[in-house]
Amino acid sequence: MRNEAKGYLLKEYGSWSVLTIAYLIGLGVSGRFSWQAVPVFLALGLLINSKQTFTKLIRRAADRASLAIFFGQLFIATVILLAVFNRDIPRLLPLLVFPAAYLVMSAIAGEHFVLTELLGFVLLSLAAVLAKFLLTGGLDIRLFAGVALYFAAGVFKIKAVLLKKTVDRILTVVAVVFAAFAYHGMHLRLIILLPLLDNLIVAAALYRAKLQTTGWIEVVKSLLFLGLFIYYF
Repeated sequence: MRNEAKGYLLKEYGSWSVLTIAYLIGLGVSGRFSWQAVPVFLALGLLINSKQTFTKLIRRAADRASLAIFFGQLFIATVILLAVFNRDIPRLLPLLVFPAAYLVMSAIAGEHFVLTELLGFVLLSLAAVLAKFLLTGGLDIRLFAGVALYFAAGVFKIKAVLLKKTVDRILTVVAVVFAAFAYHGMHLRLIILLPLLDNLIVAAALYRAKLQTTGWIEVVKSLLFLGLFIYYF
């Protein structure tokens, strides 16, 4: 029974890390806290975790139990979000374009297609927007773009490390440069992107590191990004 339960838990630790960091950024830049932030985070966690059974669904490997768990997670998360945001729900509806785009790309091209992965990190970055909206009532597009650009840049770095292809190394540099120009255009301090220097080092030298080590490096970078973003935003 315990092993069956583990089969429905998403083991993508990077996704959980990005979700948590993005949510904490939203709370941090708001400068306040509410107990409602806890159930909202739990709801977001359920939505992210439902990917595990959604993957089985698109692979036609889902049984009745999987389908029940998938829709059960969506139902519980939806109830929580409706209860918390209540009359503000219409203002949040345009954000549904991002999960819809991710689900479509995942079903058509697969979860490891580069555009699907980019949409995945963009989707996770919405946690920052929802956290701030909960506490301040404002939809901050600049916050969303700032967080999404940082995490999206990491997609190309990971691909460069794993595949060691020249094109991925070039795209890693392009992503960092694009993020820097976008930050400048949005009047965000470039020092916030300091952790992305590691991406440039990887693109130039492609240093060797175990996958687990690379994962921990990304966690440390994300924590630094968290602190810098809250301080300079």
